[in-house]
Amino acid sequence: MKKTIAILLSLGVLIIGCKQRGSNIVVKGELKNAVSSYIYLQELTTQNNGHADSILLDKSGEFKFKKRILYPTFFALRIGHTKSVTLIAMPKERIMITGSASNLFKTYKVEGSEESKRVQILNSMLAICLEKRDSLNLVLQQFKDNPNIVNIRKTLSMNFQNYIDDQRQFTQAFIDKWPSSLASLYALYQQVDENSFVLYKDEDYKYFAKVDSILYRSYPEAPYVKALHSNVEQMMEQQRALKLKSLLSAMGAKAPEIALPSPKGDTIRLSSTKGKAVLLNFWASWSKPSREENAKLMNLYKKYKYKGFEIFQVSLDKSKDAWVKAIKDDGLKYWINVSDLKYMQSPVVSLYNFDQVPTSFLIDKDGTLMSKNLSDIDLENKLIELLGDKSDSANQ
Repeated sequence: MKKTIAILLSLGVLIIGCKQRGSNIVVKGELKNAVSSYIYLQELTTQNNGHADSILLDKSGEFKFKKRILYPTFFALRIGHTKSVTLIAMPKERIMITGSASNLFKTYKVEGSEESKRVQILNSMLAICLEKRDSLNLVLQQFKDNPNIVNIRKTLSMNFQNYIDDQRQFTQAFIDKWPSSLASLYALYQQVDENSFVLYKDEDYKYFAKVDSILYRSYPEAPYVKALHSNVEQMMEQQRALKLKSLLSAMGAKAPEIALPSPKGDTIRLSSTKGKAVLLNFWASWSKPSREENAKLMNLYKKYKYKGFEIFQVSLDKSKDAWVKAIKDDGLKYWINVSDLKYMQSPVVSLYNFDQVPTSFLIDKDGTLMSKNLSDIDLENKLIELLGDKSDSANQ
């Protein structure tokens, strides 16, 4: 009997806990110039917009919505079919809206929600940008029959691009200032039009990653945050694929610079080897294939070092002791050894876009990428092509 009561009590706690999940929020306001019309509060979801609650405004312009939310939630507040106001409600917030019912978007003020205030800043700045665009379109219409219309259109397009770039810079600065804000998540997806985002360049990926890295720790269950995290993971895969494609197609381009410390602590640059044929080799003491490859590289190095062959070896070790011991054990002290001891988190991994060791790139005397992961025979043939047809092992 006691066991049964205990089970029932446990179930009761669970049921009560389920009922109490989430917190109430209140969105209320007092609007001037109110007429008999409906005001709507609609939850914005990652899939489809949710149910919209509505209240009939009277001349007092007062309204009040009460909602229960589990996570920080995006809402759209609008009157009739006019442009909506975006709100970000945190659990337990009491949000107060004032303004004019005749033009809510342009006149509203929000209290009780810092996130919603930041969204208003973003939307106000974007609205200014779009107004400038509309002004340029009016100018274009005025000159549509002008014989110099091609140059006029080009000039106006350049002006508009400048406006977009200004908005992009503002958005970047906004995110840098408030990287942990949900308004920054909103900023990531702001659009100039249906086909153009404010953050539109490949390098803007870092802002998505920056916001995701903070918000996903704070709100891992919030749908919008989960969606951002998924987007960032997809972007990361795309970035890796693009980098690989770029690097493979960049054979013939200059090798990206590497500047890392040697075991003695001196910083050595890859560019310091210019004038020699260089094998850039990424390896690690813990990698058996790397250690096996070292013996093959040593034979090749002895044959061609006096002809102008150099090895620039970058370790992906975490332990300096293990790295230095491997250099000694494998007899690698004759060529260049560097490492930042950051394992696969080293910046060189993304710079050269590889995911395993050993990985090697052959670089010519001018610092140009020639080939990647050549076989022993192909590597020696390339060295003969670059340095001459005879080795200098006789000079040892």
